[in-house]
Amino acid sequence: MTPQDWLMEILALTGLVAMFVYVIYYYPKLSGTIPAHFDALGNPEGSENRNVIWLIPGISLFLYIMLPQILHFRLALRSSTFLNRVRTQKQFNGRVRLLRFQKVVLIWGLFYLSASTIKLSLHPGTGIAVWFFPVFLGLLIIPSLSYLIFLKNNP
Repeated sequence: MTPQDWLMEILALTGLVAMFVYVIYYYPKLSGTIPAHFDALGNPEGSENRNVIWLIPGISLFLYIMLPQILHFRLALRSSTFLNRVRTQKQFNGRVRLLRFQKVVLIWGLFYLSASTIKLSLHPGTGIAVWFFPVFLGLLIIPSLSYLIFLKNNP
């Protein structure tokens, strides 16, 4: 693993741990219901039982564990000739880096979402920032599209 790979793994793990610590700390302070189902502008459209807040860290943990497994499984299904293995290894390394970046974005984005939900529950009138959804989706989609274009131009 390169230093950039280690940095991405450390950032993802730090975000995951920080999210669990944050939710554990604020969970006893939450009322019985918390805001949920946000619209595109970050305003809550409904509420749920406060136990729903555990879904976000749970999904984050699942993603942290399963995303790399999916990629390794796909590599095992490929490669027959030496040339194909070399090309596949280069593509695999690029996919791993992209996946690590996306894992960091997903975990920190979900951390922001859980922290904003808690903040909104404790301080009504606040909400998820309007910039969150476009930036979050852009950080997930643009690198993926760039990588696909790169693969198309460099087979």
